[in-house]
Amino acid sequence: MKNFTKKIVLLVIMCMMTMVAASAQEALNVEVKVKELVKKYENVKGVECITLGRGIALGMVKSMLNQQYGKDFMKGVTSITIINYTSASQETCVALRKDIDAFGSILKEFKIGEEKEPTNSYARSFASISEDNAISDFITAMEDAETKIMMYMAGKIKVE
Repeated sequence: MKNFTKKIVLLVIMCMMTMVAASAQEALNVEVKVKELVKKYENVKGVECITLGRGIALGMVKSMLNQQYGKDFMKGVTSITIINYTSASQETCVALRKDIDAFGSILKEFKIGEEKEPTNSYARSFASISEDNAISDFITAMEDAETKIMMYMAGKIKVE
């Protein structure tokens, strides 16, 4: 009976480790895909790519976003990648939208606000949510007549 119990406990532990590894790998896959996106578009005319890791620049951007997203939300952000494609050609914008849409297969999509009337804007938001209501990856892309931008935030972001 002791051996049977030990085997069950080991099986449960292995299953839990597999789930943790799969969760970590999903976050890693998102980060890798964002890096590939930056690499693909960093030398394209009209596209500006910025990746902020630790340091003063990340702190400044986080403090600017505190009002929009909330201080508690931004506290867990460890890096931010911004792709500004406001000046890009229409073909580049369409290609970038297709690349952004690909995140829908690995992350959950969220609706941003409610549109009251149809506009010429584009807004997509994706995130990976864990069981403890924490976001490990957050991607938002927004376009309007004046601005076209995609932002990726990595880290363990607490949602309340």
